[in-house]
Amino acid sequence: HFGSSARRSVSARALCLARRSAMAGSAMPQRQMQMLVTRFERLSRRISLAGLMSSHKAVEAIAAGRVHVDGRVVSSNFKVFKEAIVTVDGSEAPPPRPGPRLWAMFKPKKVLCSDTPEKEDTETLRSLLRKRYEREVLLNGRVQSLDLDTETLHDKHFNVVAGLPFAADGLVLLTNDGLFAKTLTDPESRILTAYDVKISGDPPVDLLHSWRRSAKAQGIHYGQVFCSITKRTGATTRLRVRYVESPQRPLDVLLEKAKMKVIAIQRFAFGPYLGTAIPQDRCVEVPVDKSLKHLVPQADMRQALVPVRGGIVTAEGRVRDVSTLQHSALFGRPPSPSDGDVDSVGGGPLPRFEAGGWGEIGGPAEDAPK
Repeated sequence: HFGSSARRSVSARALCLARRSAMAGSAMPQRQMQMLVTRFERLSRRISLAGLMSSHKAVEAIAAGRVHVDGRVVSSNFKVFKEAIVTVDGSEAPPPRPGPRLWAMFKPKKVLCSDTPEKEDTETLRSLLRKRYEREVLLNGRVQSLDLDTETLHDKHFNVVAGLPFAADGLVLLTNDGLFAKTLTDPESRILTAYDVKISGDPPVDLLHSWRRSAKAQGIHYGQVFCSITKRTGATTRLRVRYVESPQRPLDVLLEKAKMKVIAIQRFAFGPYLGTAIPQDRCVEVPVDKSLKHLVPQADMRQALVPVRGGIVTAEGRVRDVSTLQHSALFGRPPSPSDGDVDSVGGGPLPRFEAGGWGEIGGPAEDAPK
């Protein structure tokens, strides 16, 4: 809570800034402003979170003058508050959600874990998602598939969390937040990944026991690797391998060092997410598990003076856009009889800033309304 002196200081500064903006030119429109705690993000990160393009491409788009903030072309990658209107080539980048979004899918074999289009007759996650989207539209029809674009990733940028090799299959997680994806695969996060591995013959049991203390292959330290036998036949053996996975710790290198003849590798689980709980023919959005909440990047929350969005109800019962009102609470101009702007709840006059504190439009200044 602000004290009386703090309110006067804030209102005086806001009034000074608003009057300076008005004196800059008569063509500049007057806008309603309000002081609140809001979220700040860099332009490139906001564009990436919206799924329009990667952060690297967003920086290039900003330098090329393709990004607009509140209708003006920008050339630097500065931080903007959530209420700012950001567009790239005419497409709006909406404000980011409170937390990152996460999707899960089953990757088949011989599919590249990449968001690039199909190349050289090699299928990628991007082309696979596009084919699944076209199949859903064909089965459900155009009318029932109108909102499918907001749920799918076939035309949006995404980050792969712990990709799989080309010949492997299993669970793959996708997210719109590159920082969150990097944190999930950081060895310091201690997230266990489980793989089902099918090998030829019998495994070296003594070596598997030594992995519980520490495993190393080609100079790569894997830490503790827990391996158990789930099924054994005369010619093959199935293993369940669990360890802290990272891009620098590929499982196939460790199995090759142990001289195991691998027939198939399938990711069974990544942290709290199980591959058996995901349908094999579609990509579904999953909530961020409570055990991973501490890994979510912290938002930059600050107090700022931002434009007011929305509308108010007039005395005639009409809704008027706040941003287009002729008078502003910061400029302190009394309303004309034709304005008819009243409080949508109590029917009384709207409060405004004055140099001495808060007051009613057309009335004396007094303390802030309760």
